[in-house]
Amino acid sequence: MIDFSTHNQIPRAEPPTASWMITFADLLSLLLTFFVLLFSMSTVHFESWKSVVATMTDEFNPNRPKIDITRHELPDHLKKTPAAGLNLNYLKVLFERAIADQAALDGSVVTLDGGTVIISVPAELLFLPKQTQLITGASKPLQQLAGTLVQIENKLKIAGHTNSAPIRTRKYRSNWELSIARARIVAGILTESGYKHPITVLGYADTGVLPVRARREKTSDLMERIDIVIITDRREKGPYDVF
Repeated sequence: MIDFSTHNQIPRAEPPTASWMITFADLLSLLLTFFVLLFSMSTVHFESWKSVVATMTDEFNPNRPKIDITRHELPDHLKKTPAAGLNLNYLKVLFERAIADQAALDGSVVTLDGGTVIISVPAELLFLPKQTQLITGASKPLQQLAGTLVQIENKLKIAGHTNSAPIRTRKYRSNWELSIARARIVAGILTESGYKHPITVLGYADTGVLPVRARREKTSDLMERIDIVIITDRREKGPYDVF
């Protein structure tokens, strides 16, 4: 006789296990490690990190030329803030009157622009077209202007400007050379007329910006010009300065 009772029994379910907790714990560990790594990288000491980078650079690129940085102390005379010269508003009024008194400089503009007073003299009042040759009587108003410039304490620059028309003479190959040559001539006239202090000479060709007044009035008469720029900084006095 065959007993079928054991073959028809339903197997009992196994009790649930917590094996998924192992995978979940591993995931949390990896996430924690990842955030700790991010935090350590965000708060790394710069000098330590620079040393690590330098070491790795030398290790993987031994033929790279090395650069030694030597610290130099700034000279004391460069640490000082330049002293201010005469008030620019006063100088603007002073040179407006000086220009108004000279008919040969009619058309010149005096502009207060930032930390400078700019006396813009049209080039046609001083030079022949696209040349450095002075027109008749051009030196006299500059000589009179030098008498006023001698009495102020501010630094001085002379800047030459031209238009974009090409030069057709063989003496100068570009407007750059022409603009700086004209500025040097004007600076030389001022020096010969009594201004014995250093003058910065610049040439801008046709890249210079028109004075504020000329831009406002939309005039191009001052495209070719000589700018006598008076700076707010006071120049260094020499041993024979009277003023």
